Amino acid sequence: MIPARKRNLVVVRAGQDSLHRAWHAGAGPEPGFDLLVAAYDRSAMDDDRDHVTHIEIPGTKVAGWGNLFAAHPGLLEHYDAIALIDDDIETTIAAINRCFDLGRDYNLAIWQPGLSADSYITYAASLANQRFDLRFVNYIEMMCPFFSAEMLKATVPLFSLGFESGIDLIWCSLARERGWDCAVIDGIAVKHTRPVGQKKQQNGFSGGRVYEDDIHACLKLFDMTWPSWVASHAIDKGGGTVSSKIALTMRAISPFMTWHRSPKGARASRLKAASIHFRHQMMRPSYYGTQVDEKMQKIFCKDV
Repeated sequence: MIPARKRNLVVVRAGQDSLHRAWHAGAGPEPGFDLLVAAYDRSAMDDDRDHVTHIEIPGTKVAGWGNLFAAHPGLLEHYDAIALIDDDIETTIAAINRCFDLGRDYNLAIWQPGLSADSYITYAASLANQRFDLRFVNYIEMMCPFFSAEMLKATVPLFSLGFESGIDLIWCSLARERGWDCAVIDGIAVKHTRPVGQKKQQNGFSGGRVYEDDIHACLKLFDMTWPSWVASHAIDKGGGTVSSKIALTMRAISPFMTWHRSPKGARASRLKAASIHFRHQMMRPSYYGTQVDEKMQKIFCKDV
């Protein structure tokens, strides 16, 4: 039995060099969340203490999420919101508390903090845009997603499909079908400290298997195309709503302004990502899959 004390939960799939210990320690505000360390490496196991619980779940990240919630379904009943944060994210108690608070305040289904300018990134849309408080978007990546418990309950079956990438291209479409919003919280920035793909072997990408294999298989299963990460509207620093495509596009220039803060060796890829983000925000609609809920029901009924 995993003790539940707070109303929010953070889950980390932790390895030897995990940064999670700093998320729940040090001076500052009282954590507004329990921390569940779902360790894939025994070196991440410590003694339990107030609001911190450890459990060993070997294997890959997404499969580990699935195994955790299959073994402990009560987690989805006790908590109001649950975050799945990678172990190479550098953040603070205050930032995590605030992220949970804003998700509740805006009644979000899935959301994430922005990434700091000195982070390793895949998509420039993930970078915190200093012109906004938050952006309502059609994609949230699996690096540090926050979920309402109701949304995560609907999402959990995706963890059992056998894909270690690609499921994050599906879950915002599922949220939209249920009338819920997804957003990047630009007013909160966390740092992604590890080059993207550095742990790919631990997550099953070896022997010729690459991220794109799972992505394309997952999209094919749901009859979707790869959605570009696009904001439909946003809240600016003054609390106003920005919904003009032109205004959103002009403010998407932000990643170009901080390219010089990219990690060493990543500046060229940052500029490319920034260019792609600007072009997609300018030219592409907020794409969502259709009948995702119905397709999930058919997939999992078939599995049964």
